[in-house]
Amino acid sequence: MEGDKSKTQKARGAPARPFTLHTAALLSPPFLPLRIIAYIKAAMNKRLLVLSLSLFSLIFVSAALAEEVEIGKVPMPELTSSEWAMVRQQQGPNQQIIPVDLNLAVNQGVVYAVSIRHGTGYPDIDNTIVRWIANNWRTDTWFRGGDAYVVSLDVDPVLRHVVFRNNDSNVRHTSPLIETLRADVISIVRGS
Repeated sequence: MEGDKSKTQKARGAPARPFTLHTAALLSPPFLPLRIIAYIKAAMNKRLLVLSLSLFSLIFVSAALAEEVEIGKVPMPELTSSEWAMVRQQQGPNQQIIPVDLNLAVNQGVVYAVSIRHGTGYPDIDNTIVRWIANNWRTDTWFRGGDAYVVSLDVDPVLRHVVFRNNDSNVRHTSPLIETLRADVISIVRGS
C-alpha cells in the first residue's frame, strides 16, 4: 500500500511544500538585476532634477516677462482750444480728469481700427481722439498685433493734455507729447 501511495503521489506531482517556501520565493531577487534597477533610479532622479530646473526656469522667465514691453512711441492726442473750452465750461470750477477707453487693432505696426469702448461723454472729443490715433499712431514693425487691445487714456482739462491712464507723474510738458506705447507680453506670446 505504501508503494501505491508513493506511485499516486508521484503521478500527481510532488507533495505540497510548506508555506514558508512560498514566502521565500517572494523574497528572491527581482526579475531585473539590481544594477539595472539602480541605473533606472539614477536616471529618474536626473530627469526629475532636469524637470524641476526646467520648471523653475520657466517660472522665473515668466515672472520676468510678466511686465509690459515697449511696442512703439506714439504722439498723444491733441484737442483743439475750443474742445478744451467746452470741457471747462461743462465741468465748471471743479475740473476732473476724464477717463476714456479705446479698442485698438494693429497689424504689422499699422493701426487699422480704433473705436470707443468707454467714452468721455463728449462725442466731439471722442471722435477727435479716435481720428488722431488712427492717423498718427504706429507701432514697431516687429509687433504683429491683433484686434483685441484696449488703450486707457486720461483727458486732463487742468493741464490740457491727454495721457495714458495713471501716467501723470511721467508726463513731459512738451508739445507734441510723445509717450511709450506698451503691450502685455502674455498677449504677444499667445498671439491674441
